Amino acid sequence: PKPLQQNSSRSILPLGRVLGEIRGTGITDSLLFGGLLQDNMGASSNLHLPNSFRSFHFEFSSPSYETQENIEYSIYLEGSDNQWSAWSSRPEKEYTNLTNGRYRFRVKARDNLGNESESGIFEFEVDPPWYKTIWAYLFYLLAIGLLLRQAYQLQKRKLLIQQKKYEEKQEQLKILHQLELEKNEKEIIRLQNEQLINEMMFKNKELAETGMHLVERSDALIKVKEELQKLYRNTKENHDIKKTLQMLNDIEKNNANWEKFATHFDEINDNFLKNLKIRYPGLTNNDLKLCTYLQLNLASKEIAQMMNISTRGIEISRYRLRKKLGIPSETTLNEFFERFRDRGNP
Repeated sequence: PKPLQQNSSRSILPLGRVLGEIRGTGITDSLLFGGLLQDNMGASSNLHLPNSFRSFHFEFSSPSYETQENIEYSIYLEGSDNQWSAWSSRPEKEYTNLTNGRYRFRVKARDNLGNESESGIFEFEVDPPWYKTIWAYLFYLLAIGLLLRQAYQLQKRKLLIQQKKYEEKQEQLKILHQLELEKNEKEIIRLQNEQLINEMMFKNKELAETGMHLVERSDALIKVKEELQKLYRNTKENHDIKKTLQMLNDIEKNNANWEKFATHFDEINDNFLKNLKIRYPGLTNNDLKLCTYLQLNLASKEIAQMMNISTRGIEISRYRLRKKLGIPSETTLNEFFERFRDRGNP
């Protein structure tokens, strides 16, 4: 151990010096105070001891040798004891397992006459262990700071991950919402298309019925004309009958009904006839009529009556129409018209 710095004080009582040897137990036993003081009734020393010192042994005595059996001692270790001990003739005291801190050992003596000596004082301080030093606390603060920073960074990463997941979830919801909107739009478009198809089918049905009425009317007119011709041949020349036959011929040549019919047909079939005229300018009026009747799925016999030609003539007209439109043999006229209408305007 380092050399001890010793302070002394004088007693005002005749008992003389009371502090004897003081030993401390650390890694090895060390003599902390030897009791050698000149004209000193007590001793005072202030030592800094390493944390390994946990046990201390104090010895004390009085120089009044002739009355040793009548001397009693009272001790008080400030920092450990709460008060002075009871008077005892035992001239020693041992303390073990002292913690770090500042201590002051005090001892006083008295004789059988009740005379007390001045307190002998020995001050010492046990340093804290390394983990309680200022450097340790600074290290703890640094470690805590690093841990807090690490925890903050970890929490920040967690928040970023959660935010990213939230954004991805929102993006997925947005996509799902967009898909749902598109699905709804497609469903609306499908329903609208179905409605348009149904309307077109209904109007085409009306057109077909109108066409049939025209066929029936044309057939009736032909029969009336034939009967009038027979009547005209079997009777004398009758100007009224001749005039009526001329009127029937004019009715057959009148295209007003056809023009009205074609206009109505184009309105519900996306200008089918108009686009055919633009794409194939070589088509005649009879070709367009044939295309219209084929689109209405009329039979060749019905078409022949409406166009006032024979069924064989309809077959020839169909052949010529395929040539003008450039339709290959493996494709039907109806298939060609369907594709042409789907493609829209040329």
